[in-house]
Amino acid sequence: MALALFGIGMTAGNLYGGRIADRHLSLGLVGGFGTALVLLVLLALYGAQPWVLFVTLVGIGAAMMTAIPTIQVRLTDLAPESPTLMGAMNLASLNVANAIGAWAGGAVIGAGFGTLSSAWAGFFLTLAGLLLFFSTTRVTRVAEQSLTPLPGSIG
Repeated sequence: MALALFGIGMTAGNLYGGRIADRHLSLGLVGGFGTALVLLVLLALYGAQPWVLFVTLVGIGAAMMTAIPTIQVRLTDLAPESPTLMGAMNLASLNVANAIGAWAGGAVIGAGFGTLSSAWAGFFLTLAGLLLFFSTTRVTRVAEQSLTPLPGSIG
């Protein structure tokens, strides 16, 4: 039942994320990951309660999948001449992230912290991804500004 609810959340998040990605370039990623961070904390702290577990699983599935279309659009924008390659790179990266998440969740459970500790592993990995996004977008903006000619200059 929990996996079915998670899957329903993922489906809803993907549909919603596609609409957001068409309108706001970063909102899906920032909003999706930000919401997931809040829900992961709730899951870690209160997930022993079945209703909290099920609600947060739907929400986490939806929030994480809201970010995926935004990532795809951003990657395609970076290389419009090779969208198929960027799509493949996106899927490969998501699979690597899934493997890292499974490993981190298994590591904290294996260390004896309990099954809900995997939510903390997910929290820190999601936070790292969001911080990486913020740092790379800042670097990109700075680089674009340094390449933009000043008004009235030749260039």
